[in-house]
Amino acid sequence: MNLDLPWLALGSFASGFGSLYLLAQLRAHWDKPGARWFVATIVTQTGWCFSYGAALLVFDPTLRLALEMVSWLGIIWIGFCFLSFALGYTGRTNVLESGWYRAVAVLPLAGTALVVTNPLHTVVWQGFRVVPTAGSAGADYAVLPVGLLTIIVAMLFVSFGTLLVFDTVVSYGPLYRREALAVGLSPIPPGAGVLLWAGGVGLVPAVNLTTLLFLPHIALDLYAFVRSDMFEFHPATRRAGERAAIHDIATPVAIVDEQGRVVNLNPAAERMLGVDKREGLTEPLNSFLAGDDIATDGGSSRASIEAGGRHREFKVRQTALRDEAGTQLGYTVVFQDITDEIRRERRLEVLNRFLRHNVRNESVVIQARAELLAGELDGEQSDHAATIERSVSRLVDSGQKARTLAEAGAGDAGLESVALADLATGVVESAREEYGGSVTVEIPDDLRLTTQPALLEILLTNLVENALQHVPDAVVTVGAKVDGDDVVLTVSDNGPGVPEHELGVLERGRETDLNHGSGIGLWLVRWTATTLGGDLDFDTNDGTTVTVRLPQERTAAEAA
Repeated sequence: MNLDLPWLALGSFASGFGSLYLLAQLRAHWDKPGARWFVATIVTQTGWCFSYGAALLVFDPTLRLALEMVSWLGIIWIGFCFLSFALGYTGRTNVLESGWYRAVAVLPLAGTALVVTNPLHTVVWQGFRVVPTAGSAGADYAVLPVGLLTIIVAMLFVSFGTLLVFDTVVSYGPLYRREALAVGLSPIPPGAGVLLWAGGVGLVPAVNLTTLLFLPHIALDLYAFVRSDMFEFHPATRRAGERAAIHDIATPVAIVDEQGRVVNLNPAAERMLGVDKREGLTEPLNSFLAGDDIATDGGSSRASIEAGGRHREFKVRQTALRDEAGTQLGYTVVFQDITDEIRRERRLEVLNRFLRHNVRNESVVIQARAELLAGELDGEQSDHAATIERSVSRLVDSGQKARTLAEAGAGDAGLESVALADLATGVVESAREEYGGSVTVEIPDDLRLTTQPALLEILLTNLVENALQHVPDAVVTVGAKVDGDDVVLTVSDNGPGVPEHELGVLERGRETDLNHGSGIGLWLVRWTATTLGGDLDFDTNDGTTVTVRLPQERTAAEAA
């Protein structure tokens, strides 16, 4: 054994220690996607470097051959480990865990068996002999076709893994562009070394220079994976998000080409259409719909689809698919099930008609008869009739308010420029005539806002009436001022304040059996304020002050 460490062995040992340093730097990321396979890659690389460095110091043919076999195992397994890392790192765990990929592991296993047993059959190499080279124990032997095939398979694994990482990371854009270049370049030096050695090309063909060429490979990996935290922001997150955004969601999604032929279906779309994706590919999407055709024009439409013997109604939205050059390739078609929504709308329409006509008409009859009885009866009986008349009157009034809100709508057709002082004065005069009390309007005459006047009138009417109805000898002030782009409208009274349970119902946004509001007035205030794009606030410290902040110039898009 030559105890003078030659430069070839020193270079191999340097690569081994560099690999260990890279491994230590990545310790905090070992639980990241693909990281364990990357660790396996570096461990294989480390073993290869140290074993070959030792081999260059050993001139005993038997021990030298054994160490050469370890180097061969490094060549065989480093490609498979790196490809596995690339699949995990880029989020392709479905491929990594698939049965066919496990079958691919047979290739390095078979290569391992052939290398270990080569002295028995010599199908990988033959004619092994130790050749002193540059002070090192070189090895001269003929690599046979099976051996070359084994090396080529390993290099293909490395190449494919490099392409996966390079392509995926580049797709991040400028974030990791230089790091992606480093990842793409890092396998080139050792890969070239393997191919030159296998082909017997180079200044020292009896020595495999691959382990020395791991040094630039390690430096590039340190730059890519340690300096820039590429393991911290890995592509697997985005790939999982893309899969969840289409594949895992409950909303049916179909990808079609410009002719409307199916290119892809997510599982929800397969269930909706009652078709297996493989059977549906290249078939027109319209062929799976019941009676309704979808025009592939990027627009929105509605479609009736029969699934499981039941008809469902869907709102269909299309989004154009384009490549980076802007060329249109097809459409993403999203189906939103609106069957239940349509049924609710129809039930509400029926209920609304019933309340508007039947209940209102019957209430008016009861109110009129109660009023007649109150006038004809005397004493306690007259009081009972008057109570009935007042209760029915309140019921009719609440129905009128609800109907007014329903009929007012929320479309952009109702947008107008409104003189707030004039609108408020009209509301106040009407309320004062009905309920009495003192109401003052403190709004500048020139204050105008673009809004939906019908809803704004409902809002003001209910605020003023609420104060006059519930506060004896009420003193109410209606004020407004401009604050930036908003109009701040206030209605104040001198009463005891709105009860906490009433405000609690409004804040929660729903009523319960044990905690409910006393009427529809405050609900109308909240609904109209929200529809007008405003913010609502109640201050009950000294009387009640209701503040509504409304946009002064509301656009049609905002109203819609």
